[in-house]
Amino acid sequence: MSKDLISPLMRIQIQLAIASSRRDFDALRFLELEAKQMTLSGAEIDAAKRGVSFDLFVEIAVKFALAIEAGDGAASALASRQLRAFGAPDIASELRAFIKKLEPSKARSKAGRQRLALADRLRSE
Repeated sequence: MSKDLISPLMRIQIQLAIASSRRDFDALRFLELEAKQMTLSGAEIDAAKRGVSFDLFVEIAVKFALAIEAGDGAASALASRQLRAFGAPDIASELRAFIKKLEPSKARSKAGRQRLALADRLRSE
């Protein structure tokens, strides 16, 4: 069995960064509570929401994840090279798979659909 290269602390920081970049406030509330339970400090949580970390390796992983999320090939290639320099060449493919699985929270998606439906009704009146 292969070892999971993404630690739970790295995973939550990536999720916080992506939820923040998506402005997914429902997910952020849940993730902040989860991060506190995992012993992340308020400063670490705030940093993660800004896409940075106090741990350099985690920060590179977060930058890589945000680049993948944004479709920024140059930034993701740079971060991938940096991850390899840290001796973790296989983490990039694992991070790509992890990012693909992340979806906006259902509450946000439902609210977005409701806003679009309301806007459509107002335009048609």
